[in-house]
Amino acid sequence: MRDFTYETLDGTNYAFMEFNSLNDYYTTMVDNNWVYKHFHESDDFTRDFTYGSSFPTKGEHYNALKHGKASKAMVDGYTKMRSQIENELNINQYYQQGLSCMRTRRFRDEGDEVDINRYLGGADNYWITHKRDRQAKNIRIALNFGLNSNNTETKFAELVAVLATLADILTRLGFATEILGCNFRRYQGDKKLSYTCSSIKFKGSSEKLDIQRILSMGLQGLLRDWEFGIGKQALKYDGTQGYQANMPQELQKRLNINYMVEQQEIKTAEKRIKFFNNIITELTNR
Repeated sequence: MRDFTYETLDGTNYAFMEFNSLNDYYTTMVDNNWVYKHFHESDDFTRDFTYGSSFPTKGEHYNALKHGKASKAMVDGYTKMRSQIENELNINQYYQQGLSCMRTRRFRDEGDEVDINRYLGGADNYWITHKRDRQAKNIRIALNFGLNSNNTETKFAELVAVLATLADILTRLGFATEILGCNFRRYQGDKKLSYTCSSIKFKGSSEKLDIQRILSMGLQGLLRDWEFGIGKQALKYDGTQGYQANMPQELQKRLNINYMVEQQEIKTAEKRIKFFNNIITELTNR
């Protein structure tokens, strides 16, 4: 059995649990019997509010979550958003700098491969080796996928497209990125709590970036099925399942989160550009 951690930070009562992976999250939910009522339905059970239209049945949806499979709309939205952000902010100029620890090419008298132009030109050091100048700086970024009931499948896809774009940019800048999915919400129920949070690791800092798996965080069933079950069974939420909220700095610091993607901060194109620009500017100034 596992239970949430209960802490008071700056006078506010929190309950949170950190999961090492989505598999750890799912296994814990099943082992503790924190399952929502839809879990007991057959695999062909459908409900648009819970599963959306891309993976409309419970079986398809669970399979997509477990295997990190995103919908076509999510992938298309990510591709479009990445192009817009890179063009608007001219990100390529930063890629060329290698802000963190991109491997640099060195010419030596021995190495991994031959530079044919230097060899034919008679240069002494014609062997190429690639070496990092320093250890990659780890950046921990998180997405709050706890959207309210007014949000459609399109809104979930838009939110995770921002996360995936940020993860891709930071990775290409040479940072070791760790990616979390968080359901942070204002508490409404029987316990003396202000907020609760489930924090799920979708990518470790040393793992390869899998865009599909990151985008799959936006599948509605993660929130409206699995998290609703945990909210009801483990945290004793009432029927509201809480309220959408932005994570305060004290909890971000407690969970060691460097950057947080939240809907309120990226709702419009202007806000998204400002969000990305602020992060890139901060990293550049460092």
